[in-house]
Amino acid sequence: MLLLKRLFIATVVLIGCTSFLTQAQDIELTDPTLLTPSEYQITNVEVEGNERTRAQFIINASSLTVGSSLVYPGDQLSRAVERLYNSGLFSDVKVYITQRTESEIQFLIEVTEQPRILEYKLRNIKRSERRDLRDLLVITPGTVISEATKGQAVNTIKRFYREKGYWFTEVEVMTEEVEEVEDRLRLIFNIDPGSRLEIKDIEFIGNDSFSDRKLRRNLKPVKEDAWWKIFGKKVYKEDEYEEGTQSLLDFYRKNGYVDARIIKDSIYTKSFDGLFKEKEGLKLELTIDEGPQYKVRNVSWEGNTVYTDEQLSESLGFQKGDVFNEQKFEANTTINADNSDIMSLYQNIGYLFFQAVPNIEKVAEDSLDIHFDLYEDEIANIRQVDFVGNSRTHDNVVRRTLRTIPGNRYSRDAIIRSIRELGQLGFFDPQNIQPDLVPNQQEKTVDITYRLDDSQSTSNFEFSGGYGGSSIGVILSASVNFNNFSLQRALEKGGWTPIPTGDGQKLSLGVQVTGTGYQSYSFGFQEPWFRGKPTSLGFNVSYNLLNYQGFNERNELFSSSISLGKRLKWPDDYFSTRTVLGYQLYNVSGTEAYFAEGSSNLLTLKQVLERNSLDNPMLPNAGSKFTLSFEAAPPMPKFSEFYKIRTEYQHHVPIVQKLVLTTQVQYGYIGYFTENKRTDLNKFLLGGTQLQQRQSFLYDNIDLRGYPGSTQQSIAPIVDGQKTGGTMFSKYSLEMRYPAVSNDQVQIIPYTFVDAGNSFVDFSTFDPFKVKRSAGFGVRLYLPVLGLVDLSYGYRLDGVDVPNTNNDVMPGNWEFLFNIGSPF
Repeated sequence: MLLLKRLFIATVVLIGCTSFLTQAQDIELTDPTLLTPSEYQITNVEVEGNERTRAQFIINASSLTVGSSLVYPGDQLSRAVERLYNSGLFSDVKVYITQRTESEIQFLIEVTEQPRILEYKLRNIKRSERRDLRDLLVITPGTVISEATKGQAVNTIKRFYREKGYWFTEVEVMTEEVEEVEDRLRLIFNIDPGSRLEIKDIEFIGNDSFSDRKLRRNLKPVKEDAWWKIFGKKVYKEDEYEEGTQSLLDFYRKNGYVDARIIKDSIYTKSFDGLFKEKEGLKLELTIDEGPQYKVRNVSWEGNTVYTDEQLSESLGFQKGDVFNEQKFEANTTINADNSDIMSLYQNIGYLFFQAVPNIEKVAEDSLDIHFDLYEDEIANIRQVDFVGNSRTHDNVVRRTLRTIPGNRYSRDAIIRSIRELGQLGFFDPQNIQPDLVPNQQEKTVDITYRLDDSQSTSNFEFSGGYGGSSIGVILSASVNFNNFSLQRALEKGGWTPIPTGDGQKLSLGVQVTGTGYQSYSFGFQEPWFRGKPTSLGFNVSYNLLNYQGFNERNELFSSSISLGKRLKWPDDYFSTRTVLGYQLYNVSGTEAYFAEGSSNLLTLKQVLERNSLDNPMLPNAGSKFTLSFEAAPPMPKFSEFYKIRTEYQHHVPIVQKLVLTTQVQYGYIGYFTENKRTDLNKFLLGGTQLQQRQSFLYDNIDLRGYPGSTQQSIAPIVDGQKTGGTMFSKYSLEMRYPAVSNDQVQIIPYTFVDAGNSFVDFSTFDPFKVKRSAGFGVRLYLPVLGLVDLSYGYRLDGVDVPNTNNDVMPGNWEFLFNIGSPF
């Protein structure tokens, strides 16, 4: 009966309306509840009131189409009205019966269209918030202003402020008529963001095993505010809360509380005592059911024929009585950092289809029995290896780098090494190297496709500047580095389009000038695979001129070298060796500290042994690098002589997510074959960066942040009132960095550091703990065009004496340094 009464609106006759009087006889107003439902065929439907909406669209949306049938009285008319309302296009809808016979019926649909949006305004908020909200709101000029549109916009605005930690956000929606524009309204949102409340108290209920303080530390990134926490607002954000609670549960499960769960949580506003007055804040309450702390009782294996139970248990890392660490269990079962997990044990020797199904059974109240059902299957071989995305790099360069070779056994470790080696080339984005595996269990084979990205050019142009002191002045430096060069294409017609690339060769051209005071020109070329073998061949030549302004001293250096490197397989294939044969021709005037007046020759042979497991040559996140070198200029007639030993070790380890800790240690020693040929040539100076030190090519300059790099102000021993280079040096560095921005256009890596080092006269004065110290911060910017730019700001904890001047390097001061190139 209620439905029939609603249909009363559907049977209205417009008495006195001329348009209908000319088409039909007078019809009395009829109560549909008094009629007997009958089926009618719709013979005509007309539409009025539509200015922008097509009539046929309204008819189709109502489902009252000509030729269709309906039962009247019934619910079809009310559903037609609801459908038109739900479209959001109309503020009013009426349906009139204009004519009805025993079997036919005709309708008039009268609509009032919703006003449309000309524009919308966000008021009472900051400009930056308006900009961010406009990126989120989906409001298109010309669309109708419906309740759904307004409601969706209000929800978006409130959600935006809630994610920023605001509470009690209010949004008032208004419309304004626009002069000279008919049927268009301006939509106004008056916004009160509310209060940005901080979390003042986090309370845990039911935590018997760990203190509130311990749990708060493991609820990160959710933090509790305190008077001494002055950096950043400790606001509540939904995504951070979900991350924090998951981190908290992971902490419990890491400590054996497998059943730990949060059974209740609540957050509410409350007044808290502030430093001077009460403040409104948030209180977060978490009720925890810890459950028992589980320990491992038994570990058993079934189905293993390749490895013994003892070998598998050692790899799993759990003994009887150990607290069950869920995170450790999952890592040692599937994949861990050093590839010693159960899955890697099998997959590294070809068992691609190996499966380990663990069954963990709770026994007694706090013990676990761990049983593994192993399905070893058969060894899989690599059938095919492909790669895509190397648009700039030739196929043979990629293929020779891969450790996965068709016909070989499948090895997970070989895939990981292939990814690392491809990243080490510097041609591909290491983050976008993805291996796709297509296994065929029936044939016991696997196809591997590496997805690469070398869309960003690895060639770069470097332009830099520095200051070499009053005697040198401003130094300007420019260089061009082609890191994926192709000499073969360079010699071909049309090969420069615009740069011949693809063969993985390196070509560099550099120039550095300060007018007549300092000039440097360099050229270098390296072929990493000479004659198709993993043997590198390099050639370098340079010319340097140093003419001190205001002094009679003038130094010239012509230098050339040829190097031959080879990859080793023992002790492991991270090792390599390199032999460098060098020749230097010095022309010195105005000083005898290095050579006698005139030309001098130097012929050197250098042997380098290196183990390099860094995951990225420019910005490493993991791995280590050890370098040991021995260089000798043998005693020869009319040639200078010395021998030099240097060693360096660096280690990079991720602490939390992308936060990386780097430690570096360096030592060096220079000696002489005969006593009468001792000079200051190639002795050690510490301080500054390579950019500041280039004007001092007669020394071996060691970087040290926080200290200037000029010859007089460098860290070096003083002998007989004169600063001289050291025959020994030590350097230590500790650095922590985090990639704040990392994309294809730029990488920004801020860091903090502590450096220490010193240079010593000889063994008798050497003390590895007697060092000059500095601490500070910096940022590295990697731009594909410019390469790696390093800016550091170091605070000196110790000073440096500069004899015979008033220019001592004082402690307690800051030193800004600028450099281009990787410090690793």
